[in-house]
Amino acid sequence: MTGSGYNLTITPSDVTLRAAKKPRDYLLILSPVLILVVIGWLAVWSNHFESGFHFDDVPTIVANPYIEHLSSVGAFFTNPRVSSVDKDTVAYHPLLSIWFAVDYWLGGGKPFVFQLENFLWFAVLLVALALLCWRIPGMHYLGAAFGALLFGVHPVTADTVNYALQRGVIVGSLGVIAGILIWVVWPWQLPQTLPLKLKRVPEHGWDEYLRKNFKRFEGYYLKIIHAPVGLYLWPVVPALLVDPATAVFAPILVAYILLFEKKRPLRNAIPAAVLCGGYWIFQLVLTWKLGELSRIPAPNYWFTQPWVAMRYLFRFFVPVHLSADSDFPAFAHFWDPLAIAGDVGVAALVILAVRLGRKPSWRTVAFGIWWFLFALLPGAVVPHRVVEADWRMFLPFAGLAISMAGLTSIGIEALMSRYPVSEGAEEGFLPRFRILAAAGVLALVLAGLLGWLTFERNAVWSSEAALWSNVLTQSPRNGRAFMYYGLTQSGENNQLAGFTYLFRAAAVTPHDPLIEVNLARGYGRLSQPPAAEAAFKRATADGPSWSPGWSYYGEWLLGQNRVAEAYQMASKALALDDRDFVGRRTIMDVMAQRHEWMALKQFANETLRLSPNDPDGQSSLLVAQAGIDDIGKAETTATVEPSVDHYLNLSVLYYQTQRYEDCIKAAREALRINPNLGEAYANMASAYHRMGKLDETIAALREEVRINPNLRSAKRNLEIELALKEKSAK
Repeated sequence: MTGSGYNLTITPSDVTLRAAKKPRDYLLILSPVLILVVIGWLAVWSNHFESGFHFDDVPTIVANPYIEHLSSVGAFFTNPRVSSVDKDTVAYHPLLSIWFAVDYWLGGGKPFVFQLENFLWFAVLLVALALLCWRIPGMHYLGAAFGALLFGVHPVTADTVNYALQRGVIVGSLGVIAGILIWVVWPWQLPQTLPLKLKRVPEHGWDEYLRKNFKRFEGYYLKIIHAPVGLYLWPVVPALLVDPATAVFAPILVAYILLFEKKRPLRNAIPAAVLCGGYWIFQLVLTWKLGELSRIPAPNYWFTQPWVAMRYLFRFFVPVHLSADSDFPAFAHFWDPLAIAGDVGVAALVILAVRLGRKPSWRTVAFGIWWFLFALLPGAVVPHRVVEADWRMFLPFAGLAISMAGLTSIGIEALMSRYPVSEGAEEGFLPRFRILAAAGVLALVLAGLLGWLTFERNAVWSSEAALWSNVLTQSPRNGRAFMYYGLTQSGENNQLAGFTYLFRAAAVTPHDPLIEVNLARGYGRLSQPPAAEAAFKRATADGPSWSPGWSYYGEWLLGQNRVAEAYQMASKALALDDRDFVGRRTIMDVMAQRHEWMALKQFANETLRLSPNDPDGQSSLLVAQAGIDDIGKAETTATVEPSVDHYLNLSVLYYQTQRYEDCIKAAREALRINPNLGEAYANMASAYHRMGKLDETIAALREEVRINPNLRSAKRNLEIELALKEKSAK
């Protein structure tokens, strides 16, 4: 402060405003406005915490047994398959899976904990983005604040922050922003001399000690800040383990070096390129075959991506028609008019970024454009089930926010140049202040409008019914939207309420195995077995490599008491995916019905090795052990108290567990006590029949008929076996 005036830095180039009284108003306004902006931002996101689990949150969090216990930490690093119970949604993000396990442990699986963490990391990201914008050369701090505010209230971000699974996108984006921020600041924007003041006249021994050793301490300080430790990569590494798309850090860093860097050559980006490129390829190879069913054919997917980039760019400026599950189709040919328009649009963006990069004052805008384009690459290169998704815009929009911050900074610098303020003069202050105030009001109005849209977008994520109702409105050609909305409308006492939507889903998107499976289960709940089976058969035909189609078909067949077919379908499911727990449950139920206790015990143990807390595996193990114990008790009883009844009971237990040789031996022990025991011969005949021994079966049945000549079932069985023998002889 000088006299009655104040010093206020208003440009990065140290142009200062010194005026009496008038600047005081500017300073007094700034702090309350900042407080109001923060309060308003919190109000915008106040309804975010009502959001629950949605979409792929179910297989990755809600239904994933590996998330329920921290003992799965090692498995998350070694086996990407445990990241989701649905093979089609598997990804290699071990740190994110561990994070979810911790959240599950902290909150008992309640969505509030997951949503709270998403919001907190989003807040940290906004602070990091504001700091990055501020430290990029040529950026004004007001422009930096505007860019961060624009990103913080943009409706597109709601589709990421409200989606628990997309915490990976939030933290991965934070890793990119923090890595670039550290690169920018460290070491050249840090003090290049030791930031300690030495007193001219030492007052005590410490002052004298500092004076004598200052050069040595300064040398240590400079060695530390200039040490080749790659500090900028430290936030990138954990971010890669949360979201592999963080690998775009490398090309974004290259763009920054080419545009702004004066002290470090391009070769300094080699470690980042090796780390990011190597990890991205590694995880892609590791997971490529796991989600192959849902991918759009690569050529069609690639033809569409340039136009998708243009759609994303449009939504940054006009955030309307947002959809949690887009129905935008892939182009059939690269000569499709929109595909060509997309190519032209992307080429125009590249040319614009190159030309702006040649103008020093416009390089911040060029950097944001390059950021936008590079951040789109992971979603554009690897085909997915849909060609576009709102959460794929999250990190690219940070780049566009940087461009907007750059444009704002250019405008502010132009204003400062037009209305200069010199020492002791305030002629330029009033027009400058008025223009800045008007621009600030416009910025706040824009932020308020976007904030209202974001608040409304948060409400869409408040429930599954609200979400899929909105998707139906925004993406009416999306069959899965009809399916998911139908599932939210299906109640125990009114199955017809949601079935209509399931039927429409199959009509809108035919040949989708997931829709067909849910349609089949809907038919099953309506007690229409022929229609249900037809839908299951369509599901397995449309997705022969998709295990849930077979496993749910097997589950339904078991409910129809078609045990052998159920076992066959469940076995096909496990051949495709050994972690298909629906198929495993069906097989265990079949084994229990057949009294195959040893096989059931082995299979249940195998299931528990895959998922130690699987309830079906645990209950099946108990059932198997009880069956085995019953046989053991029967064996002990027959040995200690040999009798006809005991040996016959043991023979039946052996037969039920498919121990046919033991069944015959137990029956023979009963015949030693009573040679005229028809029941013993009946057991022997059944065992021989299962073993495929026709002559022995006939001999045992003849003995049974001899002992019980009036037993019609025995006579009928004997006639059948004799006919089989005669037929085989021919």
